[in-house]
Amino acid sequence: MIRANAIYESQYYLGTSIARPLIAKAQLDIARREKADTVSHGATGKGNDQCRFEFTYMALAPQLQIISPWKIDAFREKFPGRAEMIAYCRAHRIPVEPR
Repeated sequence: MIRANAIYESQYYLGTSIARPLIAKAQLDIARREKADTVSHGATGKGNDQCRFEFTYMALAPQLQIISPWKIDAFREKFPGRAEMIAYCRAHRIPVEPR
């Protein structure tokens, strides 16, 4: 994307817009190898990332179920944002790298 000078609104490179479908494709490759029937992503449901993940899943593996935790009310109530999720992980000794 950088070599193609793909810039959105003269401000930023479109790296994320291509990265999410590529990540989703890699997830599907693993799901197939593991014979999984479900895939999931961590997009918050507030922006385009959820669409980029889910449209890729639907296009390349429509038979798989998609779980989007941030779209589930009970999940969102417990974890209204990333900070709460990171705190939960730390409290339960789940290694994460916050951004």
